[in-house]
Amino acid sequence: MNIVIIEDEGVVADELERNIKQLVEEPVEIVQLRSVKEGIAYFKKAEAPDLIFSDIQLGDGDGFGLLEQLGETETKVIFTTGMDNYGIRAIKFSALDYLLKPVDRNELEQAIEKFKNEKDITVKEQVTHLQLFREKKIKDTIALSASQGLFFVKINDIMYLEGDNCYTHVMMSDGKKYLVSKTLANFDDILTEDNTFFRAHKSFVIVGITSQVHIRKPYPKWEIALNDLLAEGRCFARQKRVLEF
Repeated sequence: MNIVIIEDEGVVADELERNIKQLVEEPVEIVQLRSVKEGIAYFKKAEAPDLIFSDIQLGDGDGFGLLEQLGETETKVIFTTGMDNYGIRAIKFSALDYLLKPVDRNELEQAIEKFKNEKDITVKEQVTHLQLFREKKIKDTIALSASQGLFFVKINDIMYLEGDNCYTHVMMSDGKKYLVSKTLANFDDILTEDNTFFRAHKSFVIVGITSQVHIRKPYPKWEIALNDLLAEGRCFARQKRVLEF
């Protein structure tokens, strides 16, 4: 396995490399890069690695422009970041993976295992989407890394999300459905922040547009329908959640 670490703090990069070598059982070759300039020079002559761990804010720029140099490859990118909540929200909106600094060893192990099992890749469109979101040029589109591929969908076109262990089913208003390899909590954090969506149940996040939401059964077991589009059955909510909504 070939891995590139893009990190301008040598101590942080060394610790990350040490942990990776301890966690990866197969032979691993790791290259450390310290700056955008160094990264551009490296990727021009070297083959794209299997996996990149990249800091976002580097001394001479950010990691996004650098990663766009890769073009279309089979590389997976995991960001290591100490960014604020808005920056993390942007990463999630682009269906990208990240680890918060200081990187927790258990979370690093989970990230590596996920990469080995799923072999999903990071595409240029995701990085571009992230940049536009951070610059507040787009705010109504979210990326979904689904089993069918990568899709950019309008948030207003989402009807509801249903959690299924480590996966989430995303139902669209046109009847399309996507299976995404992220937990419902990942979407709960970013969609319910502006009250566009409502966490009706531990397994459901529904669209918060009253014209589409109907309460069909009263307390003690509330039954919520979204224009009768809940194909998987009924979404039950606790009394407190319905009253808040």
